[in-house]
Amino acid sequence: MTELGELESHFQEFKNRKSPVAIVAISTDNREDAQKSQTQFPHLKVVADTDQKMCQTLKVMHGEDKAAPTTILVDGQGTVRWLFRPDRFLERLSPAQLLAAIDAHMPVTK
Repeated sequence: MTELGELESHFQEFKNRKSPVAIVAISTDNREDAQKSQTQFPHLKVVADTDQKMCQTLKVMHGEDKAAPTTILVDGQGTVRWLFRPDRFLERLSPAQLLAAIDAHMPVTK
């Protein structure tokens, strides 16, 4: 939740990029918990993936039941522009690191 809070607090910076982005968090929690997260972080999109089909399709599962923290930048045409998967399960990108990756890898659309 700390990561989502940090991303939420920087939403205006994401919105104002030369390539504006929407932050989508895929949660393997149940729908009720995902909805609570959506309410808590209204500028993010929180998607419940209770059956883990999306996580399996994206190949971000770590073992049988844990989704590995993964950041994927996808452009408006659905092309993956950048992927970050840390070596350590607890490692996360800071908002500043994510903003730098957006600037470096996403096409300018404004």
